[in-house]
Amino acid sequence: MRVKGQEQIAAMFGVAPKTITEWQVLGFPVAVQGGPGVPSEYDAPQCIAWLVDREVRKVQAESPKDRLSRLQGDKIEQEMLRDSRALIPAEEVEPLWSSAVFNAREFLVGEPLRLASLIIGMEKSAVEELLASTFDDFLRRLANWRAQDSDDQDEDEDGTEADLE
Repeated sequence: MRVKGQEQIAAMFGVAPKTITEWQVLGFPVAVQGGPGVPSEYDAPQCIAWLVDREVRKVQAESPKDRLSRLQGDKIEQEMLRDSRALIPAEEVEPLWSSAVFNAREFLVGEPLRLASLIIGMEKSAVEELLASTFDDFLRRLANWRAQDSDDQDEDEDGTEADLE
């Protein structure tokens, strides 16, 4: 439904024609722009949708008080996660991760020479099986790797060598 003139569309929304002019600056849709002596035309459903969207955005906007409450809640949640050890600070994880990567690297560095000496004269299928079992073993060791206490870095709890060393 088309509405002609600012006065008509303003009456439809219960506002002054000046408000329509202000809304147009903010993006209020004009179907056909008028000129001197020629009224603009407005598509009522588009104008209603624009106004509804504008009002919804105003309601959804976060006030400073809401933001403060949200941030305080986030802080409390993070503290609870840290206390339960579900959230671990990066400075605690990084040394463990570095150690795991170092151990994995050390394990892999020696594998080419070991495998090269083993595959001499082997059939292709046996080489493939050896490689697959080596990779499976590496992945198993990596999955089961645990950081050791600083006093006990070379041995597991049961006294055997650590998995990736």
